[in-house]
Amino acid sequence: MGKFCCCNCIFSCICACIFQILCVIIVIFGIIFLAIWLIWMPSKVYFHVSDASLAKFDFSPSTNTLDYDLNLSFEIRNSNEKIGIKYEVIEARTNFHQKKFATTNLESFSQDSKNTTILNQVIKGQSEVQFGDREKSDYEDEKKNGVFDIYTMFYMHIRLKSGWITTGKFKFVVGCGLKVPLKSDKISSSTFERTNCMVLPWSS
Repeated sequence: MGKFCCCNCIFSCICACIFQILCVIIVIFGIIFLAIWLIWMPSKVYFHVSDASLAKFDFSPSTNTLDYDLNLSFEIRNSNEKIGIKYEVIEARTNFHQKKFATTNLESFSQDSKNTTILNQVIKGQSEVQFGDREKSDYEDEKKNGVFDIYTMFYMHIRLKSGWITTGKFKFVVGCGLKVPLKSDKISSSTFERTNCMVLPWSS
């Protein structure tokens, strides 16, 4: 019986020592991670739409069909000095007065630190869109003015990279409210104004 108790005590001591060592290792790694984060804390990434135009934006009330041809040019600025960014998923969802009419996937890419990337995207096609009386009225008014209110949201998955360290995925949304001129026969009295976009949390 004495031997059995002694063995139990030794086993308990070994388990306690292993647990304490693991706790120390976790604390050390936590301090190191915190130090790295404070040194290389990511700065804000800036998004701007530098140019946008509509070659076509025709809605047919009889078929509830929207025929669109939207050209976007936007800039992504990584202002971090030591952190690169890998954009793994970029999904653009484009709306007219909260009615989504297009979903487009952009190609993934990597961005170095202190770098500005210019992306050009054509969002073109036909979609069935259920416009109510209000949306139809807004459409007719904006068509007369030659400028449409287009809201595009970019849903993104990114990873941060510095040297051999790569983080897990971060998800966020970039919202861009745009006043887009209609270029009828490449002639339009309106010009697009460079627009800043908002970075928003992605809850889902």
